[in-house]
Amino acid sequence: MAAPLGLLAQDLVARATGPQLDRWQEQLAATGYCAHPIRLTGRTMHIERATGEVREVYDTADEPDAVLLTACGNRRESRCPSCAATYRADAYQLVRAGLDGGKGVPATVGTHPRLFVTFTAPSFGPVHTCRERRGKRRPCRPRDRDKRCPHGRPAGCWTRHRPDDPALGSPICLDCFDAEGLALWNALAPELWRRTTIYLRRALAAAVGITPTGLHRTVRVAFVKVAEYQARGAIHFHAVIRLDAAPATDDPEQVAAPPPPFTADLLAQAVRAAAAQASVTCPAVGEAPPRLARWGAQLDLRTIRQAGPGELSAEAVAGYIAKYATKATEGFGAALDRRIHHEHELDHLRAPAHIARLARACWTLGGEPALTGLRLRQWAHMLGFGGHWSTKSRRYSTTLTALRRARAAHAEAQRRNGAVPLDAWQRPMTDQAVVVVKAWGYAGTGYRTVGDAWLATSAAARARERRRIAREELTSTTAAALSRTA
Repeated sequence: MAAPLGLLAQDLVARATGPQLDRWQEQLAATGYCAHPIRLTGRTMHIERATGEVREVYDTADEPDAVLLTACGNRRESRCPSCAATYRADAYQLVRAGLDGGKGVPATVGTHPRLFVTFTAPSFGPVHTCRERRGKRRPCRPRDRDKRCPHGRPAGCWTRHRPDDPALGSPICLDCFDAEGLALWNALAPELWRRTTIYLRRALAAAVGITPTGLHRTVRVAFVKVAEYQARGAIHFHAVIRLDAAPATDDPEQVAAPPPPFTADLLAQAVRAAAAQASVTCPAVGEAPPRLARWGAQLDLRTIRQAGPGELSAEAVAGYIAKYATKATEGFGAALDRRIHHEHELDHLRAPAHIARLARACWTLGGEPALTGLRLRQWAHMLGFGGHWSTKSRRYSTTLTALRRARAAHAEAQRRNGAVPLDAWQRPMTDQAVVVVKAWGYAGTGYRTVGDAWLATSAAARARERRRIAREELTSTTAAALSRTA
């Protein structure tokens, strides 16, 4: 232990007494205190259009350690809490803009029919659950105490599980649980969602008695969805679905309300019909009959209304969806935080037994030639799910790219403090008298020393604490203002 502590102290002293400490701290702040920044080397040059003269305006050789630090951008909170916080904030703004307007979306979208829908997987075997009725905790799965499953285990569970019980989601009988079926369902879930969006449009057209082509000319379905893992290892989707009038132009700010009779109730009716109809056939393995992937019976639909007592508000929905935008399978164990490359890794997974069996089922099924297209071995650490974690329709709202560009432009404007950017000849860049040439190279990932990593982690923790305090102060100030108004 003495050697690492001594090395840490040595690194801290070297950084603190170095001649470029302030600039290193500026780079650290610019990355958002990223846990694993990308180190880049390179330079920027300006070439005058008229004469072809070249002047260098930036070179990483003048930076601390001769590198420029940039954020890794990993959305997983387990990998980089700082970048995940930024991604979560962007996801919140993206979802909120499609519900209440902003970021180029008109505020009138708040009057459109809007639903918050949760699509779940079907049952693959009974699992432990927390059941409550009228505020009282009920037995998990009350059955005849003498009744046994085909493997000789009790068919029920009389335990009154607490909400934080680690047994929740685990199968009543691990051998009765259809791990292969669940792994295949996770793999087919993205295609099932795609087909659901198609059937939704058809169901809407049928509900009002027009053709799908006529519907396309009348209304458009806009959506955003995010995936989440249940405790049993099944993926399910939370989606915001909105109805708009068919756009007359390509202007994203021209989003009008749909005409009658397209209401939230009609949209809910169409969602139920689409969820019941959508299915995906899995390629057959051997002589076994092909499986059919469908949604589970639990389909939760809630209408999103204008803010009011007891209403499901846009802020609550955006916050709920953003919360899951940075989470994946790491909640089941750190071993699932990255891909599994060899079968022997499955023998040492530190994960619940049913999750480890799901990962092994993915690896085993991935060796079947008929299932090659599902790439189950590549996504074994994701329990078979290889789709995008969050998706949206084109016209739902802004994009993550646009939000990132806006944030970068804001940071650049703050850094310049209102000054006009100049080229190498001290002329305004808006004159477009020069061509900007950049040459970058990859130098590595992460901090060079243990001391730098420790300083970055400490700074990130302080930054998160400052943001938490600021949010609490803003919330309390807003609440006080509302109470005075009331």
